[in-house]
Amino acid sequence: MVTTPRLVLRSPTMWELRLVLALGSDGEAQRRLHWAPEDVIPEDERERLVTAPVGRGRGRFGLPGPGLEAALLAIDPALGLPAGAVTLTPESRDRCELGGYLAPSYRGRGLGAELFAAGLALAQHHLHITEVRAAVEPANTACVRALWRAGFDPAAGPEKYVLPDGHVLPSAWFADVTPQPAWCEGTW
Repeated sequence: MVTTPRLVLRSPTMWELRLVLALGSDGEAQRRLHWAPEDVIPEDERERLVTAPVGRGRGRFGLPGPGLEAALLAIDPALGLPAGAVTLTPESRDRCELGGYLAPSYRGRGLGAELFAAGLALAQHHLHITEVRAAVEPANTACVRALWRAGFDPAAGPEKYVLPDGHVLPSAWFADVTPQPAWCEGTW
C-alpha cells in the first residue's frame, strides 16, 4: 500500500481487475491509451464499476513476479471510490516503465502527480528498481506537468511510441533514477 495526501493505492482484488480497466476505458482516456478493443469496458458496465465503493472481492494479488506488470488501484479515501490506476512494466531487473490514468471525475485536480509519485515510490522504495521511465504524448500537457511534479526529468527515448493497439504517437520521455533503491523482502 502506498499513500499520498489525497489517495491510497493498493493492489487490486480479483474483482477489481475489471474496475482497473474501467477507470481508463472512457473515450477521453482511450484517445491517449488506445487499448485493444477487448480491454475496453463498455460504458454501462464502466459507469457501474467506477461509481461503486471499492473493497469487494477476495484477497489481493500482491505484486507479480519479474517480467509481469504490476498495477495499483488508486482510491479516494474520503469517499471510498476508485480514482485511478498506475502500472509498472519491467523492462529489465532494474528498470521499468510507468503508466497511469485517472477516472474522469478525478481529472483536473492535480492528482496525476500523486498517482505517478506513488508508482515511483513503489518501484524505488519497495521493488529495488533503479530507473523508472514514462513516455507521454508531448501535447498531453496535463500528463507532462504531472510527471514533472512527481519528480521525473526529461530523458532520452524514441520519438515515436507504439501503443497496444498498434497506433504510433509522438513521444516525450521522462525518467527518475536513484542509485540506491530500497528492497522490501517478499514483494517481488
